[in-house]
Amino acid sequence: MSTTARHAIAGAVVGTLGAVAAHVLGVQQLLRLPDLALYLPAALFGALVGATRLRSLVWVPATVIALLCILVGYTPLASTLARPLIRRDPLPRRVDAIVVLSFGLTPDGMVRGETLDRLLTGLSLAKRGLAPVVLVSLERRTLGGKVVSDSADLQNLVALANIPVRVIFVDSIVTTRTEALRTRAIARAHGWSRLAVVTSPMHTRRACATFEAVGLEVVCVPAAVRGSGLYPGANADDRLRAFRSWLYETFASASYQSRGWIR
Repeated sequence: MSTTARHAIAGAVVGTLGAVAAHVLGVQQLLRLPDLALYLPAALFGALVGATRLRSLVWVPATVIALLCILVGYTPLASTLARPLIRRDPLPRRVDAIVVLSFGLTPDGMVRGETLDRLLTGLSLAKRGLAPVVLVSLERRTLGGKVVSDSADLQNLVALANIPVRVIFVDSIVTTRTEALRTRAIARAHGWSRLAVVTSPMHTRRACATFEAVGLEVVCVPAAVRGSGLYPGANADDRLRAFRSWLYETFASASYQSRGWIR
């Protein structure tokens, strides 16, 4: 095998591994194209460039990404970065309603893990008497050519909780801003003035700022998220998950600010 061929193969391998590491760090989710896999393009780029004197264009970024994965996985870096994104307001004795935000749904119409964590936190607050009403966000999206909703799953989960509070499902949620706008319409119709917003820890600052920007008074409540990676003793997988959340929220907050949706 020629030297050029060996360099091309090495470049393809390094390029692919770099794409995998970038995916683990959450770069993929920033593209908002979950079905787009960058492994093959990265392998082709690595093979083409690796066979030339410019092979450092493959090795250097891949090395940096690999080192970042090690740093995130084995240090509390993610939890340190997360602190400015977390907002935890003092809980009053009573609010008009509790708002549980969505985290997405699976292709088969089931809620994702963090949505369940948010729901459990919201229902727990309702059980303690914080509010007589709970608003729960529903998602409805077109996935794989068909419309998918987590409505049935959420209704089953609420029924299993068997808590004597009124539950209002807020349908067709797409973004945090649409959640805020739909919640505002419901709050005005019922004459509510103060709401508790329950969401994942790193989503709290952007979410509550979004709700306040549309004129709502809110109390921000971080949900108890399993495997959040934000606590001492977190393992590497949880810390990497936390870093992905931090990366996404950092870019999402910048996007909301540029659109004038938050200050």
